[in-house]
Amino acid sequence: MKLQNRYSALIIILILEIAAVLFVYNDAFLYETTVAKVVSVENSFSHQEEGPDGEEEAYYDQLLTVKLLNGSDKGDVITLNNTYTSSGVNDERYYKGSQLLIALNDSGDGGSILEKKRDMYVALFFAMFVFLMAAVSGKHGMVVMVSFIINLVLLLVALKIYDQYGNLIRVTMAVMIIFSILTLMFAGGLHRKTWVAVISTLITILLCLVIYMVTMRTSERIPYEMMDYIVNPKDLADLFLAGTLMGSLGAVMDVCISISAGVSEVVEKTSGITLKALISSIREMGYDIMGTMINVLFFTYLSGTIPILVIKIKNGYTLYHLVKFQLVFETICFLIGAIGIVLAIPVSGFFSLLFFGNIKGRRFADNDITQSSDTNVKEAKG
Repeated sequence: MKLQNRYSALIIILILEIAAVLFVYNDAFLYETTVAKVVSVENSFSHQEEGPDGEEEAYYDQLLTVKLLNGSDKGDVITLNNTYTSSGVNDERYYKGSQLLIALNDSGDGGSILEKKRDMYVALFFAMFVFLMAAVSGKHGMVVMVSFIINLVLLLVALKIYDQYGNLIRVTMAVMIIFSILTLMFAGGLHRKTWVAVISTLITILLCLVIYMVTMRTSERIPYEMMDYIVNPKDLADLFLAGTLMGSLGAVMDVCISISAGVSEVVEKTSGITLKALISSIREMGYDIMGTMINVLFFTYLSGTIPILVIKIKNGYTLYHLVKFQLVFETICFLIGAIGIVLAIPVSGFFSLLFFGNIKGRRFADNDITQSSDTNVKEAKG
């Protein structure tokens, strides 16, 4: 019966998601910017240009016939011009059925393309994510989704607060504390292991912050103005620090909750375990977690910087410039995150021992190890 109820819930979720995606696909009436749908495309070759590395790049012209989907001119058909290249570095090719955000001319007989309307793709991927979470994890997956949505709303509120008051670091610290409590509480419930993970996470992030501040004050200044997508030189150092700490938070939380949950399970299921054996178990858990999490962090930052590196290499940037002005940011973020992962193991292990050492009225002590050793010796002699 429970399995049948789960299938019914999944079917309902799937129907609701299909309806939501279709609504987003037809939500042009919600936009203030003019939305148009491409009804026909005429492509033609324009010319070739030689790039900085000697490669030839082809340029193409497009004549797009589009139908306006909103505004006072809804239903009108106009033509737009677009130019794209074979590499697509700074431009994009459009196809029949694509929806575009455009700026109309004052005369209303033409306009310019601002960008492609992509909200449907975001909705589609999000719907797939929610469905898979429900199918694989059931109620727990839905709880995780609720925590994700709450965190997203809190992030938007935090950005609004920063826009009004302008103290980025304080806002970041407050958001990280709330993120840690809510995320771990939804993931682990209101249990002792959750509070161990929360305390361990916050202390580890604080240690990362201290290491970062000491290093930055005793080393050469980072060229913050070379960060990608920077349009306003205000608070660049604080912006980078906030991004670095937020990037480390997820990995540190994962390590802390894994260690605390593991120690809780071992202590609950193994009544005769000694302190020495428990520390050894924490060490082994740490080895397994550390290896995978550091590599996950490395590939995460690597995947984010590869497109920019390829574009800059294609435009003639030297390896020295890339290392000094581009990779320095990803390297620092990765190192702080990796340090956080390593520190989270002993920190969470210590607080786990501190909180779980007296579960069921039994507290670990040094004589536990001695008694266990004596017992092992007697059994060996026997």
